[in-house]
This record gives sequence, structure tokens and C-alpha cells, in this order.
Amino acid sequence: MDADVIIVGAGPTGLMLAGELRLGGAHVVVVERLEQPTGQSRGLGFTARAMEVFEQRGLLPWFGNLEKAPMGHFGGVQFDYTVLQDAHFGARGVPQSHTEDVLERWAISLEADIRRGWEFLDLDEKGDHVEITVA
Repeated sequence: MDADVIIVGAGPTGLMLAGELRLGGAHVVVVERLEQPTGQSRGLGFTARAMEVFEQRGLLPWFGNLEKAPMGHFGGVQFDYTVLQDAHFGARGVPQSHTEDVLERWAISLEADIRRGWEFLDLDEKGDHVEITVA
């Protein structure tokens, strides 16, 4: 395989990076050892800053209806974020599996090449390029 950038791992970070690099014109390949997403979520939401980034990329509609959840505290005192007017303030309770699904669909729509069932094994530097070994 030949690519400008190879990303190892199709989690939220790898998928977001794949999309961003495609927007910049790079030929991107993502290798992920899992054949399919697990559907499990290690993360249960994202912050206001993540929402701003998703909005900048036109991704918020891809998530569906995002209710502002009354999450958070300061010194044990709960905050009710629903009373704030800022559209992005407060955390959103979105399972990581849903975030990964949205980001994978976005990266694919930008023609990122996502290879599931490919496990990264080794990297060999060759001066002006690298070669990777996958199984």
C-alpha cells in the first residue's frame, strides 16, 4: 500500500485525524486490527470544545439530536448547564461507539481508506519513506 499518512487505530482520534488530513489533501490509510467496531464505549460523551470542532466540520447534524445534559460540578456542587444560552456549553452524553461511527462515516465520505482486520506489526524507516508490516 502507498499512502502519504498511515494511521494506526480507528478510534475517535485516528478517525478525526484521517478526516482532517483528507481535508488537507493527504492520501490517508487507517489500519485497525478489529474486523468490526465493538459497539462498546470507553467514553461517554464529549465537551463543548469538541462540539465546536464538530460544528466547524459540519458534523453536528451527523450526531442527531444532542440534548444538553445537566452534567458537571465544582467542589461537589452540581451545575445545571441547561440554563446557559451558549449552544456548546456543557458536556453531551454521547457513547464513544456513536462518535466513532459518525467519524468513520465522515472519513470514508472524504475518501479516507479504512482497512479493518489489519494489525500493525512493525515499521521500518527507509530514509525518504517508511514501510510498515501488517497482518
